Amino acid sequence: MKPNKVRNIMSQYGEVGKIYLQPEDPEIRKRRKIGGGSGKKKFTEGWIEFKKKRIAKAVVQSLNGNIIGGKKGSYYHDDIWAMKYLPRFKWSNLTEKLAYDSAVRKKKLQQEMTQVKKETNFFLEQVDKNKQISAIKRKREEKQLTSMKDTSLPSGDDKTDSINSKAPKQRKLAQSSIRTNKTPPDILSSVFTQ
Repeated sequence: MKPNKVRNIMSQYGEVGKIYLQPEDPEIRKRRKIGGGSGKKKFTEGWIEFKKKRIAKAVVQSLNGNIIGGKKGSYYHDDIWAMKYLPRFKWSNLTEKLAYDSAVRKKKLQQEMTQVKKETNFFLEQVDKNKQISAIKRKREEKQLTSMKDTSLPSGDDKTDSINSKAPKQRKLAQSSIRTNKTPPDILSSVFTQ
C-alpha cells in the first residue's frame, strides 16, 4: 500500500497525523524485477500517528488480525492487518532507528566489500604464484631435455663444439719462448770465483 491509500483507509476511523512507510530493500526489489515480478515500489512496514491516543488504541484493537476488505476485486481485499499500539513512541525514535539501520547496513556493505577485495587479492596472488611455478617447471624440463640431448650426441657433433666453445680459449705459445733443456748459466759461480 502507498501512503495515500493508508491515509484514506485510516482517516475513516479518526484524524490521522504523520504516516511513514518503510520501503523494501532495493536488492529484494531488484531480484523481484529480474524474476519477472512487479517493478512497483513496495513497503515492508509503516507507522501511523492518530491525533488522539484513544482512537489509535481502538483502531488497533478492532483491526489487528482482520481482513483489510473493501471491494471484492480490490488488490488488498484478502490481506490481513498486523497492527500494534506503541505507547510513549515518538517520531524521533523512528528517525534514530532508521539512522541506526542505515549505519548498520553501510557497515555490513563495507565489511562485505573488504572481504571481496581480500579474496580477489588472494586469488590474484595465487595466479601469479602459479605462473611462476609453471615457468620454473618449464625451464627445468627444458634443461633436462637439453642435457639428455647432449649426452646422446656423438663427440664430433656440432652441438658439443658449440658447448665447448663457451670455455675460454687458450693461446698457443710461440716456439721461441719455449725453453729447451739448456741449463741456465751459473751466475753465482762467476761471482765467487776469482
